[in-house]
Amino acid sequence: MKIVLFCRLLLALVLLALVGYGSLCFQVAETEAGIVTRFGRPVRVVIEPGLGFKLPWPFESVVRSDARLQLLEGRVSEALTADKRNVILPFFVVWRIEDPLIWQRSTQGNLAGFRTNLDSVVTSARNAALGRYAFDQLISVRPEEVRLDELENEIANAVGALVRDSFGVRVQLIGLSQLSLPAANTPFVFDRMRAERAQFAAAFRAEGQREAEEIRTAADVEKTKLLAEARQYADQRAGEAEAEAARVTAEAYRRDPELFRFLRELEALRVVAGRNITLVTDDRTPPFHLLLPSDAPRPPLAPPPVSSP
Repeated sequence: MKIVLFCRLLLALVLLALVGYGSLCFQVAETEAGIVTRFGRPVRVVIEPGLGFKLPWPFESVVRSDARLQLLEGRVSEALTADKRNVILPFFVVWRIEDPLIWQRSTQGNLAGFRTNLDSVVTSARNAALGRYAFDQLISVRPEEVRLDELENEIANAVGALVRDSFGVRVQLIGLSQLSLPAANTPFVFDRMRAERAQFAAAFRAEGQREAEEIRTAADVEKTKLLAEARQYADQRAGEAEAEAARVTAEAYRRDPELFRFLRELEALRVVAGRNITLVTDDRTPPFHLLLPSDAPRPPLAPPPVSSP
């Protein structure tokens, strides 16, 4: 009987210890932040993970909040640029709870309501900032003209201090996910893009034609120069060849005047007799005297040709 009573007493003490431990101790995970409240009023904030101690309920309780990074994708809506163009510029926001106390006081832990408020705040900041940028600064074939990064930073600077002071939330990043156009504006934008591309193409063609004319002009000048040099060289070589031919002819005449005259007369006779003509001449006139008998008198030899210096 005493053993049974002892076991019941031991079990009661264990249960009491467990209940007391559960009432006095609490644990904060690495992904959480805790606020210890006393009769509903916050008394301290617990950010470091691990075990903590508090008074048992209903004196004190722990309110937990998520300390991880969270993502908000903004609703799709139209906005107006500085040059009065409607664009669809959806955004995303990466945020986390930095001050759990301000978070609980401002939102009462209502995550859905805060996401709605954050979407409205960022949308207003985006529309206000976008009104200072032209459409060509959002999308262009020239990367140096695109200012999307500057627009994102401007939106983040406008939103960051507001949500931190009002909700205890730190905005880690605000980005623009895509750029699109309303269906009614698409044909106009495409027509404008085609016109701009046509202007670029015309400018490139004009530049190409100008460079082509410069190349043709330079080639013509070089061609004229080369032809002049070639003609000068050819004339020089022809003069030298003629002088050499005259020298060789004169040398041949001096060596055997009779043979030289005979060969020249044969050549002249071949040229004249080879034509289909009727020629009346004196048979003693060279080179027709070659047609006379061998014992007939021949005209005297002509003086030898004089070679050019």
